[in-house]
Amino acid sequence: MKKGQSIWGVLMFLALVGIGWAQSDSGQQPGDSGQPPSTAPAPAFGPDNPAPQSSDNPPISGLDQPSLEPQPAARSYFLPGAHVSEAVDSNVGNAANTSSTSEVTRALGSLTLQRLWRRYDLALDYVGGGAFYSRRNVSAAQLHELGIDQRILWRTGQLALCDSFSYLPEGSFGYDSFGGSGSLSGLGGGITGGGLGGIGGGIGGNNFFGPGQFASLGQAPRMTNVAVADIVESLNPRSSVTLAGSYGLVHFTDRNFGVIDDQPVTAINSRQVAAQAGYSYQLNRKDQIGLVYGYQDFRYPSFIGTSFDTNLVNVMYGHRISGRMDLVLGGGPQLTHIRTCVSPLPGIQCVPESNSRLSASGRASLRYRFPKTSVGLYYDHYNTSGSGFFVGAESDVARVNVSRPIGRVWDATADIGFTRNRRIASSLVGGVNARSYEYLYAGAAVRRQLGRQFSLFISYQFNDLGFDRSVCGTTAPCSRMSQRHVGLIGLDWHPHPIRLD
Repeated sequence: MKKGQSIWGVLMFLALVGIGWAQSDSGQQPGDSGQPPSTAPAPAFGPDNPAPQSSDNPPISGLDQPSLEPQPAARSYFLPGAHVSEAVDSNVGNAANTSSTSEVTRALGSLTLQRLWRRYDLALDYVGGGAFYSRRNVSAAQLHELGIDQRILWRTGQLALCDSFSYLPEGSFGYDSFGGSGSLSGLGGGITGGGLGGIGGGIGGNNFFGPGQFASLGQAPRMTNVAVADIVESLNPRSSVTLAGSYGLVHFTDRNFGVIDDQPVTAINSRQVAAQAGYSYQLNRKDQIGLVYGYQDFRYPSFIGTSFDTNLVNVMYGHRISGRMDLVLGGGPQLTHIRTCVSPLPGIQCVPESNSRLSASGRASLRYRFPKTSVGLYYDHYNTSGSGFFVGAESDVARVNVSRPIGRVWDATADIGFTRNRRIASSLVGGVNARSYEYLYAGAAVRRQLGRQFSLFISYQFNDLGFDRSVCGTTAPCSRMSQRHVGLIGLDWHPHPIRLD
């Protein structure tokens, strides 16, 4: 069996196991609340009855997702936290075809702020600190993540201004889940969980706007930032229009990715501009359809004259059951226009070459909340920046996660993700000389509450990164794969939230 086929088999198996585990919570069928369906007509739209702005079923063409968790009472608060962990890493340098076991100690602090006004909402999440290595050329590394979400509300819509910044020694896909590879590890589901989650890696589970850091090689610290403006306007109780724009960047402060096949690899910095316009129509209380147009433009400061842009159209369908289920399906064509600057000799002006290709794009997500268990399945197929390896990549990104309480004080989570990335444009200098790469991570964690302010967590994660054989030259054997195992134990502290109203 091929490696890709076996990985998809693992994904499907975990999804089936998670759903079967969750269904054992209750014999009640999904969507069966035991109450007859309501047949009351929707209220009229007018000055005394404004268009609904409920989070239960936001427009599927927008960036917000409905919440499946019980909503606490709206209030303004401030919440500090502290987090310490100790990990054993089998490949702390994240190098190809080698291992270097090391202990990693992390000490982090966090701040969460939520401030509510009548027509304005502000949420801010920060977590940061340091990682200290027992065996590594650099004995310590900084870790920072900051998310800001400002919303301005009016009777028929809202404007959301979001920004996500991070400074991490490695990529973000899978590295935040259980601390497997040197980022903000051991946070047990994430400190920055106040509605901001996913801005950097794709707002609302959508990787269209994200910086596309789907894997990392070596210890290459990087700064990423994504700023997004999102407008939602209700035309009437059934239909809405949405408009979003973003600017993102990835800058490697140390561009040395390590060595592949005895050749040094230099990371590629990138810039991304994206825009999306959509229309959503609510067929009934549970079903929506939508149409989305998207545009992406990718630039690379180290490759003047080399860039590409993407135009896509997606037809979307959503089925949502308030507080329980969120299903979104979308797909359509995308046209990619590639511009490559060819300079045969130093000092000679670049000769631009361009070509276009037609392909498919799309996304699918299913989130389901059973009485005790929550299951999420996600898939995206878009163009991305290339993760520092390539000048652009056509990316498939899949992820499955399951969470469930065990008894009164224990919680368990499991997470698995897979991405396959195919090169879009050739790079003259820098990056990895391969046609594609695959990255897989799988992990699980348990958490125990220790009183009202402390909790203990234990986790394990496995990472596997591999490039296709085109990366190999004449050297044998060829170092084109990196694997690592990470076990971790840590402690969280959170006091009672400090009320601000």
